[in-house]
Amino acid sequence: MSLNTNAIYTIAKKEFIDNARNKWIVALTIIFIFLTIASSVMAGGGKMGEMDVTVAALLSIATILIPIIAIMLGYATISGEAESGALAVVLSYPVKRIEVLFGKFLGLGAVICFSVLLGFGSAGLVISATTEHAQWVGYLKFILLTMLIGLVYLSLSICCSAVLKRRVTSLAAGIVIFFWAMIIGMVFFGLLYATGGSPEAFMMGDMEGIPDWFWVDPFLSPADGYQTASMFAFDVTEFFGYELTVPSWLNMGTIVLSQLLWLFIPLILAYYFFEKRDI
Repeated sequence: MSLNTNAIYTIAKKEFIDNARNKWIVALTIIFIFLTIASSVMAGGGKMGEMDVTVAALLSIATILIPIIAIMLGYATISGEAESGALAVVLSYPVKRIEVLFGKFLGLGAVICFSVLLGFGSAGLVISATTEHAQWVGYLKFILLTMLIGLVYLSLSICCSAVLKRRVTSLAAGIVIFFWAMIIGMVFFGLLYATGGSPEAFMMGDMEGIPDWFWVDPFLSPADGYQTASMFAFDVTEFFGYELTVPSWLNMGTIVLSQLLWLFIPLILAYYFFEKRDI
């Protein structure tokens, strides 16, 4: 199946320009700069903290904010434009549905990636200029992981938009996915407790008796995978001051691979349902 790259580029460009015109990119960039610098000052006790402690302080906010932004950008991509009639107009031109889908994903993905790179990157320059040790390798990995988690949730929201008929149900589905990814870690802790494990011992760094299935959580939750991989980016081996020992199969490579599966599988499903959809 041949694709018209010009059509994909044109649609992606339109999505990007529309969001730039609506000041989304500027607003997101300012938010990311402010949050990063504020997290750095908070982690540094009133002065700029190092990049690793900044990321540790920023992670909890970024894990909530980035998915919400991605869901808000993508939930109406198919269902919303189908309701308004705009999608029927687009498909009246000589363009394939897969080209429309990829174009929209690339355009909205560019909005997320550009904002993250500019916002976190600018804040990183400020932090590196005011601290003794600039941990740029780990910080750049964190930026790339943040872009990836944004693309993952964008893919999931577009999939919901392609499967469901109305924009309100697409938004509801996106919210359900968001909260599921947020609470699955607590479900694993509950299962650990129910099977005789000790969450308290885990919190104190005692890894003995922690079953292997407990460490599957970062692969089932994109949010938990993002947080875990961000820790690996700075070679963090301590949790609340205690040494953290994890199975060898839980590492940066396997988590990134799982995030890529979370990215591509929903896109494939979105294409399947979009092709079958009556517009």
